[in-house]
Amino acid sequence: MPAPYGHVTTELQRLLDQAVTDGVAPAASCAVVLDGEVLPAVTAGAAVPETFFDLASVTKLFTTAALLSLVDGGHLELDAPIGGWLPAYGHGDKARVTLRHLLTHTSGLPSEWRGWERALREGRSFDRVLLVADLLGTPLEAAPGTRFEYSCAGYNTAMALAEHVTGRPWAELLADNVLSRLGTGGIAGTPGPERCAPTEYQPSLGRGLVRGIVHDEAAWSLGGLSGNAGMFATAPGLAAFGEALRLGLPGILSPALAADMWRSQLPEVLGRNFNPEHPGYGHGLGLRINQQPWMGTRGRHARGHGGFTGTSLLADRKNGITVALLTNRVSPSRDGDDATALRKAVSDVVYSGKNDSN
Repeated sequence: MPAPYGHVTTELQRLLDQAVTDGVAPAASCAVVLDGEVLPAVTAGAAVPETFFDLASVTKLFTTAALLSLVDGGHLELDAPIGGWLPAYGHGDKARVTLRHLLTHTSGLPSEWRGWERALREGRSFDRVLLVADLLGTPLEAAPGTRFEYSCAGYNTAMALAEHVTGRPWAELLADNVLSRLGTGGIAGTPGPERCAPTEYQPSLGRGLVRGIVHDEAAWSLGGLSGNAGMFATAPGLAAFGEALRLGLPGILSPALAADMWRSQLPEVLGRNFNPEHPGYGHGLGLRINQQPWMGTRGRHARGHGGFTGTSLLADRKNGITVALLTNRVSPSRDGDDATALRKAVSDVVYSGKNDSN
């Protein structure tokens, strides 16, 4: 008797093989869970199911879980001004910035922090203490709660906040508050180069072919695993996290905070500044919502996140779907296909296959 979702796996294999043939990425891996049934992982090119990929901004989902666990533990508050902990946020508009602002990209911070670039230009080595101080000195571009602007700088600021409040390094907080409680393999901050798909060739930065070290330059300068990037995972490992996310991160977050993570935040946070027609809108705490360009037209209820390196995680409670798609589309150069079409095609296949089997 054929497996109920065998046609989904077959079509996913075709898509990944074609993506490698077309030069979208040299390696790709996909893992899907439908109504709790784990489908066989599909790989193409220079990948096997055990290959780790640099997740890039998909890391922000782990960051959010770690920060909310600190809220659950009473170390942080979602709506208290972070200036109560960070002196750099004690004055002017910065004194109004909250953790909720940082997690919903509504803090008014710019999209990027380029302190790492200034350090290289000036011939300085990466001193994390000085770099974090530079990060926290980043001026706002808008008043908190008045605009949505995707901000990696905001997530690294949230990381710095957590380290300041707990006195513990970020990698340790993530390991103890999320990964150890998740109880699954295939996810790591430093899995080892030999287990990783390579990313970009960056001789101009003295890095050569980047492999097993975070591709994102800001995270790299801050030591690797950071608030905005630096997590690595296999497709099955990321899918297991996606299933836990879909089910409310039991054992990691309280039901109330897990629900808040899933809930659309922007209408409340932005108030009269909210524009539902704005492209890219739809955001929970850390979670992108209804990103149809890659979640697909049937992903209206989906949550998840994409990563610059060609990665994505989709979780849909209403339809019982989790999709982890990993590629290294930036290898050897970031100038090629951004893998958006592949991500959408994968999502469409999974949604169609799920419906066809019902």
